[in-house]
Amino acid sequence: MFYTLVVKRVKSLKYKIAGDPAGTPLRTSESVAQLSFPQRIKYHIVQSMVKAKRGGAWFSLDRSEKSILYLSVRLQLKFESLDLLRSLASILKKLEERGQSLYACIQRGTLLAWRFSEFAVTCGNEAARAWRNDRAYAIFLGRISTPKGAFAR
Repeated sequence: MFYTLVVKRVKSLKYKIAGDPAGTPLRTSESVAQLSFPQRIKYHIVQSMVKAKRGGAWFSLDRSEKSILYLSVRLQLKFESLDLLRSLASILKKLEERGQSLYACIQRGTLLAWRFSEFAVTCGNEAARAWRNDRAYAIFLGRISTPKGAFAR
């Protein structure tokens, strides 16, 4: 029986396959290997969407790009159109690049926040210890220290 891949939002941001009789999410490589080619593409798109939403890169996409991803997952498509595949590939590439750059930004910002905090504490500002755990401050420091092209749309 051919199961259509319809994505349902489930608690704790897990996605399930609506046509799956067991109703369990696909996690193992064996269960993904059993899917047909269009279903594997949809599964990959869903996984990319979840990662992008958790990482914050999803919100940097245009409305049309989000719509293309949503529709490609929700509709029964065969993915035979070369234009559709090219547009999906470019959108997924954007998500991957922005997700990696945001992660690198947070890492760089956290390192700078620790250094600034240590310096301020040695100068006598004990309240600067809170800077080490301030995520917004770390993202700000990471963004101002990142080259300008990394976050351009």
